[in-house]
Amino acid sequence: MSLPRLICATCLTLALAGTAPAPVSAMDTRSPPHAGSFTLQEPQARLKLRLVPGTTLATGYHSPFYQQDPATGAITLRTDGLQPSIRGQTAPATVLREGTAWYFQQTPADMNASLHIDTWPSDKRVIIGRIQSTRGAVVELVADGRHSQVTVAIHDGNSTRSIVAGTIYPDSNVSYGISSRPNGTLVMVVNGTRSVLAMPVAATAPVMWFEAVAGQTGWHMPCHGDAARVTFTSLEIRHPAP
Repeated sequence: MSLPRLICATCLTLALAGTAPAPVSAMDTRSPPHAGSFTLQEPQARLKLRLVPGTTLATGYHSPFYQQDPATGAITLRTDGLQPSIRGQTAPATVLREGTAWYFQQTPADMNASLHIDTWPSDKRVIIGRIQSTRGAVVELVADGRHSQVTVAIHDGNSTRSIVAGTIYPDSNVSYGISSRPNGTLVMVVNGTRSVLAMPVAATAPVMWFEAVAGQTGWHMPCHGDAARVTFTSLEIRHPAP
């Protein structure tokens, strides 16, 4: 996609009409996450990752990087500052990956989440969700604590474009929705702010899936204490009929 077209698409970003967005506690009426629907990717050792299937998560699995509150169902993900590089980038992350892979151009897909950022890393940037593909991240939501905003980055394999998709509440709560449609449209709603984007054709080609993430961005000095922690109070993925 040409830059002018992308800029034109981003100009469609609209704030929802009406009163100011309600606090996430008032918006969060969805059910808690169902751990059995996801696969967990977490650190295992300095140079390894562990994949934990949903059948194991559903039995009450917990680790230093993953836990689910038995009373509320909320899931907490924590990163490790010593986690190895992933796809050539030093970006520690703990990930809940949906169990269904899909094609952007063939099926509608929706992901909705409400979360609290419990711990910010030193650079105050946390990845909180994304659409991942076999080629890497296609869409990535990054919470920026320094500027109290959430940005959305779109990767087409050759270039990256970003927009500000919404603000972060003072209590570090975020509620977001990602919706993709076969016509190439991506709709983002972050704490009540709606953005409509036209996806680059190259970005919609590979098979992909949703991920709920507690992740860090860019290079940082390896340190166990420089970690991020995110608690998802609700998490839902749907693939409605076209």
